[in-house]
Amino acid sequence: MYTLTDKMNLSKHAFILAAVLIAAVAAIGAVVIINGADDSDAASVKDYSATPILWIYGNCDGDHDIDTKDVEVINAVIAAGGSASAYSWCDANQDGVIDEDDVEFVESMIDGTALYLYYLNIDDKVCYFAVRDQVNIVSVNQCNLQTVNLIINKDKNNKVIGSDQQVKKYNNVFNINFADTPDKGALVTGTKNGEVQAEIISTLEDYYGHVEITLGSVSRYGQTLETDFAGDENVSIIRLPSWEGNALEGLMTYGYLFGGVQNNSCWKQALAYYDWYMGYYSVIEKEVAKIPESSRANILTMYVKDCYAGATDTVLNQGSGDYERSLLCGGNNIGNFFGTSAGEYQPVTAEDMAACEKQYRTGDRNRGIDFIFVEPSGVYGDGGKDYVINAVQLAIDEFQGYINDNTQIYSISFMVTTAAPVVVSYVFYAKTLFPNNAAFKDFDVNKAFNEYLQLCGWSNRADVSDIVSYGPGHTNSGGGGSSGDNNTVIYIAVAVVVIVAILGLAVFLLRKRGA
Repeated sequence: MYTLTDKMNLSKHAFILAAVLIAAVAAIGAVVIINGADDSDAASVKDYSATPILWIYGNCDGDHDIDTKDVEVINAVIAAGGSASAYSWCDANQDGVIDEDDVEFVESMIDGTALYLYYLNIDDKVCYFAVRDQVNIVSVNQCNLQTVNLIINKDKNNKVIGSDQQVKKYNNVFNINFADTPDKGALVTGTKNGEVQAEIISTLEDYYGHVEITLGSVSRYGQTLETDFAGDENVSIIRLPSWEGNALEGLMTYGYLFGGVQNNSCWKQALAYYDWYMGYYSVIEKEVAKIPESSRANILTMYVKDCYAGATDTVLNQGSGDYERSLLCGGNNIGNFFGTSAGEYQPVTAEDMAACEKQYRTGDRNRGIDFIFVEPSGVYGDGGKDYVINAVQLAIDEFQGYINDNTQIYSISFMVTTAAPVVVSYVFYAKTLFPNNAAFKDFDVNKAFNEYLQLCGWSNRADVSDIVSYGPGHTNSGGGGSSGDNNTVIYIAVAVVVIVAILGLAVFLLRKRGA
């Protein structure tokens, strides 16, 4: 017969059990909520100090456009007493304060009446740009040319009037018809090493009235140009990312500058590119975030001998664009095994490759080299696919017997790894690294490349349609990582552990009650 004390103990046990069950349900519910949360709800407050997609001052909310939302941000910053140092992108007219003048400045950008703009270049310098109805572009480096060509190719008012020697030999690929030349006929503006001749730019300026020079960072191209043309509003030195860093920011900013403040086809082309880019990359970014470090494939990206003049067997290091692209798509860069100088080309022998393979066959990962991506530089035009096929064979001949039999060797043309068509390489890497990922099942490299050609206005060109990728070579298995939703697996495991703990505690309490 139960006593009052027994009843109190039973009630106490029942209360504890109920509390544990409630806590468990809450924990499992939290797991489900976290697992099912929409990425768009990840943050309710945006950090407006971050570098935006469009590197134009006045792009206050950091997105890919300038519109009334940016005006709203400026007004909110003014109301809060925010400073230009804290909210630099709100200082649209770059006068050091955020006030009504910035509101009016952005409104003039929106309605297309702004006469000038301020933007951030690749060297973190605030630059001035005089808005024009049309531009005369001198492009130094083929990556910049790929970028500006996509923006202006469908616009008859804008034109490319000059290039450097490296670009000039690919004119047939870029489908460029140079405008009437100056009397001197000087269209070569530099060399492969990036030395830009100021006197040629002056000649072009005299002939055309104004010129826009598109090129990369000052450390690589035309180190004295800003000094040579200081105060000359008819010469714009525009340094934006094309292969140095993310191509998206560079192309969008070029499109806005050349678009006469978003009023012509240049800006419409930039917006079309953004939609195409994000259609692939947003999927890749979301999926890669789910892949734990331990599940990422070990990759080497390299150039091999005979793929371009004077090349040797070299592995590109961390910091080179080649690795950054594959890392964005879920690869694990093991190139630092060969050296640590960021962005440098490291000589590699077959014995070096064997040592790298051995190094990554030890420890927790124990995977060796999963992928070698061979990227022959400067492959353009008809026959490009034969070139990348040969690149794979060269790597096989050089390293067979020194790497494991399951290492997959692929090659992809330089034409689709940098600048505007970089999205094609994202599709290639994602599909290659994670062939079993359901999110990538409809990804197709050839389809993506054809979409790029159509965006450029080159959809009927047969001479560039064969340049994509080739592989795998040197493999005895399907290889590749399996993505799955690793976060889901983790969440389910946590839920199972919680349920087991609950059942164990319940059994313990019931046994205690029976005792």
